[in-house]
Amino acid sequence: TASTPVEQGFVASLRRPGGNVTGIMVHLGIAGKIVEITREALPQAKRLAVLVHEPDPLHKLILATFLPAAQRFKFEAIVVRVTRAEDLERAFKEFADRKADALFLPDFAFGVSNRRQIVERSLKARLPLLSGQPDTAVAGGLLSYGTPREENYKRAAALVDQILRGAKPGDLPVEQPERFQLVVNMKTAK
Repeated sequence: TASTPVEQGFVASLRRPGGNVTGIMVHLGIAGKIVEITREALPQAKRLAVLVHEPDPLHKLILATFLPAAQRFKFEAIVVRVTRAEDLERAFKEFADRKADALFLPDFAFGVSNRRQIVERSLKARLPLLSGQPDTAVAGGLLSYGTPREENYKRAAALVDQILRGAKPGDLPVEQPERFQLVVNMKTAK
């Protein structure tokens, strides 16, 4: 499965995208790193669930990283698909029925807009929640590993500034994450 803007055909190269395109690259491979961190943080865990928002086209790319990583780190992968917020009740029932030991929440817009509800449900179910967004750990998830959203906003603003000053988007490199942050919610961990 194509996982970079080059492989997906959006740009000619990350260094010189060409055309009228540039941007900030989302690190889709973060799912594999979160699986690895989960193994370290929860060594007794056997079943690792992932909540997939099926309408989001990125779900296939995230699963293409998550599933092999789950296998490599000896997890039984539990994939639960949702299409709307009303599906969360069913999803959490399925996590319980399938005896999930932890839950990975990919960085979908769905997860961001429903974060509070997902965090509350995971806390109530005593299901450790892991994410690529620090905001999720701050909100009550167990841990997160990823690029802070604010950093991406600043980098995007810098690109917009360059374009407004006359730079051609196709001449500006597609920016990749430079810094990753591990956040552990100690209150949740206890």
